Amino acid sequence: MTDATQHAKVPHVRVPISRIVDEGLLIALSSVRMAVKNDIIVAGLAEHADYDRARFAEATRRELQSLAEENRDSGERVRAQRKELTSMTWRYDLSQDQLMDLRQLKLRRRVHKRLALALRNLADDEEQVARLVAEAQHAASEEVQDAMHTRLMRLSIDPLDPDYQLHRAERTEMFLLVDLALLQLKADEAAGQSQGDY
Repeated sequence: MTDATQHAKVPHVRVPISRIVDEGLLIALSSVRMAVKNDIIVAGLAEHADYDRARFAEATRRELQSLAEENRDSGERVRAQRKELTSMTWRYDLSQDQLMDLRQLKLRRRVHKRLALALRNLADDEEQVARLVAEAQHAASEEVQDAMHTRLMRLSIDPLDPDYQLHRAERTEMFLLVDLALLQLKADEAAGQSQGDY
């Protein structure tokens, strides 16, 4: 690589605001799914509560609304920053960086406003909330199954172990309980039901 190619200007490509908002929405939805998945797991394992679709739909709406509020607040904070910088234009000549900051702050405010609106709209859309809950439930189910498989692998014991016969009944019962729980999860999932304990 020559000096000329190292210092060549790379053309600045503007990314459409809709793409920025879409990508922000994907990140926000991933965060919501993860929070609801964790809520489902805690409800089942720590609280020993039955799966309650309405409870998790409300948790999903709460998460979406919370993220919408965060974006609204961020938009207001950016607006105030831009206003302060704009007020400086009457007193000082702004540098190129400061002028660029003005443009960036304007873009950031628009992104936050659109993202907040999109999140509020999703929170009000029953179909989208139900889809997010179903995705979170599926992820929770997979995580619990993985944990059960890991636990079963730790239970496998060498038959030549001197205590093998002594603890055989306990291990057999544990294998049966875990296998039955996994079969129930798979049957519920295949039947399209999300009922049952986790």
